[in-house]
Amino acid sequence: MNDKQIAIVLQQLHDEKLNNKGQSLSGMLDRFNLDPEEKDNMVNLIKTKYENGIKNLNKNQLSNISTKIFSDGFNEEYIKSRLKFYEVEKQYFQEIVSFYKNYSDINITIDVSDLDQDFKGVQVASRDDFNKIINQGYTGDWVLTPSSVKHNYVQVASMNETGLFPRGNYLNAEIDRIEPIEYGDQVRYRIFIKNPIVVDSGNRNVKFNLNPVRYVD
Repeated sequence: MNDKQIAIVLQQLHDEKLNNKGQSLSGMLDRFNLDPEEKDNMVNLIKTKYENGIKNLNKNQLSNISTKIFSDGFNEEYIKSRLKFYEVEKQYFQEIVSFYKNYSDINITIDVSDLDQDFKGVQVASRDDFNKIINQGYTGDWVLTPSSVKHNYVQVASMNETGLFPRGNYLNAEIDRIEPIEYGDQVRYRIFIKNPIVVDSGNRNVKFNLNPVRYVD
C-alpha cells in the first residue's frame, strides 16, 4: 500500500463508529490484495497512525482542515496553527501533518492509464457499481474487438464521483469468456469475469479517455 492509500483508509476509519472500527479496518484492507502477513502488519501500522494522529481530531475539525488544503494546497504551518487552536497535544502533530500531506495528494491529476502501471489486458471505464459487476459476474456491453485482447484480464476503472467505489478505485479480474450481444445491427461484447479484486489506488482526480475501452499490452 502506498501513502495515499493509507491516508484514505485512515479517513474512512475516522468516519466509522467506534465499535465498528476494528471490523471495518479489516474489510477496508481486503481491497488491497495483501497476503495474511502483510495485512496483519498493515492493520498494526494503521492502528498506530490512527491512535497517534487523526483520532485526536473530531469530525468537524478534520473536515475543516481538509477543506482548506483541498482549496489552497498543503500548508504545514497552517495545519499546526489549527492543531494549536484545537488544543491538540503536540505529540500528535507529526502524524496528523503526515496524514494531511498524503491526503492532499489524492487530488493530483493522473491519467487513467496510471491507475495500475503493471496491468495488461483490456481496460474499461464504467459508472456501474463494482458490487453489481461482481454479483452479476460480467461487465458490459462494450464496443471492442476480442482479438485485440492479448492478455486474459480486464480492469474496470470507476468513473463515479461518489459512493463506495469512486474515482481511483478499479476492479481487476480474469476474463472467463467474452460473449457477443446484438444491439440491432450492431454487435457489442459482454466480458464475464472470475476472481475479481477491487483496489483503491489512492487517487481521486482521474482523467479518462474519450474511448471507454483501452487495450493494454
